[in-house]
Formats: sequence, C-alpha cells, structure tokens
Amino acid sequence: MTERKPSLLRGIGVFVLLGLLAGAGIAIGYGLATSLSSSPSPGTVTVTSTAVQKTNASEPYVLTLVITTGNVFNSSAGAEPAFFVLGPKGLESSASISLPANRLVKLVIVCYDDGNASLNVPNDNVVSGTTNGTIFVASNSNINASQGAAGIVLHGGQTMSSVPAAEVAHTFSVPSLNLNIPVPLSSTVVAYFTVSKAGTYAWFCETACGLPPMSTAGWMRGSVEAT
Repeated sequence: MTERKPSLLRGIGVFVLLGLLAGAGIAIGYGLATSLSSSPSPGTVTVTSTAVQKTNASEPYVLTLVITTGNVFNSSAGAEPAFFVLGPKGLESSASISLPANRLVKLVIVCYDDGNASLNVPNDNVVSGTTNGTIFVASNSNINASQGAAGIVLHGGQTMSSVPAAEVAHTFSVPSLNLNIPVPLSSTVVAYFTVSKAGTYAWFCETACGLPPMSTAGWMRGSVEAT
C-alpha cells in the first residue's frame, strides 16, 4: 500500500493539472470568442471622413456656385449680383472657396442673372484653364416646347470654347491659374479643371457688373484656398 501512494498522488496531480489546463483553454477560448463577437463586422465598420476622402479621391470634387441678383449691397447701391457657394446649409459666402489641390474639380455655375455686361479684360469671353479648354453650357436656347406630338424637345446643351461677348453676364476668373470661365446670362455652366499646386489664389468676375460688388469679397471676388 505504501508503494502505491506515490502513484496515486501522481495520478491525482496529473488529473488536476489537466483540469487546470482545460479550464485555462476554455477561458482563453471564451475570451477570444467574446473579443471577436464584440468587434464590428466589416459591414458595420465606421469609416472616418479622411478615409472617405481618400476612397473618393479618384472622383471629381464638385463645387457649385450660384449667381443671384437682387442682393441689396446697401441703401445707396441697391440690388447687386453676387456669387454664392451652394453648400450643405444652402447658399454660403464665396469670399473664401476651398478646393483640393491635385484633384479634378467639377465646377457647376448656375447663373440667374439675365443681363449681359461688358468685359473689363479683352478676350475674357474665351475659355482657358479647363479640361480641353471648353465648358458645357445649358440655357433656355437648349430647350424648346411645343403643343405637338414631340412635346418638349431637348437639345441638351453646347460644348463651347468661347461665349459671344454680348452674351456674357459674368466670369469666374483666377488669373494665377490661367483659369477663365465665361458665364452666359440665365444659364448653367459645367467646367472641369485641376489646381496643380496648393496655395491661395484670387478669383474675380471680369465683367463690369457694378463697382461695389466688384471690389468686395464674397460678391464678385474672393480667394480660392487649395489644400
């Protein structure tokens, strides 16, 4: 009997050791399972705005500008035209326009001004600095309505490298970037361009559309901040 006690104790010890290892394995497995179950699945991972910007960097950055009239500058000047940025909250100031550098920009300009203006700089009715040196213009002349079977006839729009000087209401011009986009009266203009270098650039309207707005940031002039 005395010779079998060590074997019995040894057997009990091995059994206890196996039990402890098994318990530890269960604990580790449970902890791992809990960790995995608490981690979000790929479909629920929250993506930061920075990551979204990187993901969409291959797509054009869309900037929409709206030219309105009837903006009262002051009691003596009365109503004047002005550029606005169309942002998440509606119309916002155009005094400082933010754009990404080294990324294609899709610029949409919606002009509600139905009056033309003389050019301050000759040839500013000619497009420059855009992709292929052109803009796309849609206006009332692109759409005809009739009572006949054809109904509304859509001509779509025109791709233009220049606008007849007599039809220019405003321009969006950034001389430092050699960018000039003439905007016909009562029209929507689409243009593509890229700012190849980060920096601050002044933009202007190069038509004679009233001295107060032409000399005031957020009306007919401002800056482009490319970052």
